[in-house]
Amino acid sequence: RQNRLDNAMTCLREALAIHCSSGPDNASNIALTLCTLGQCLMRKGNWSEAERLLREYLIIWDKLSPVNEVSRAMTLHELGRCLLDKADLVQAEHLLRQSLSVKRRVCTNDKATIATSKCHCLCVVWL
Repeated sequence: RQNRLDNAMTCLREALAIHCSSGPDNASNIALTLCTLGQCLMRKGNWSEAERLLREYLIIWDKLSPVNEVSRAMTLHELGRCLLDKADLVQAEHLLRQSLSVKRRVCTNDKATIATSKCHCLCVVWL
């Protein structure tokens, strides 16, 4: 399983290099690859690099699709979880609450998504 994750990360890094060399018209592919690689890095426990890539994704995605609040909320959630695992509780709580706020407004029929966000917010409070 670990081997597959390492292989996936190698492919994602190669894809990111290709996307970046293709120019600014490829920003959406760059952003999505950054997000996926960031999630893989979280699974590996590499919180600092995961945080950096997820923040970079948010910057690019906000420029590309400021109206896509669901994607933004999901990434805020991932970034909040990353910071929670890094023990940066203040930032984690802020991001998780931001994500929850958007999900409550936009994902009104998706109770499971909202419940998951509430659980992560509670984790921060309990710590």
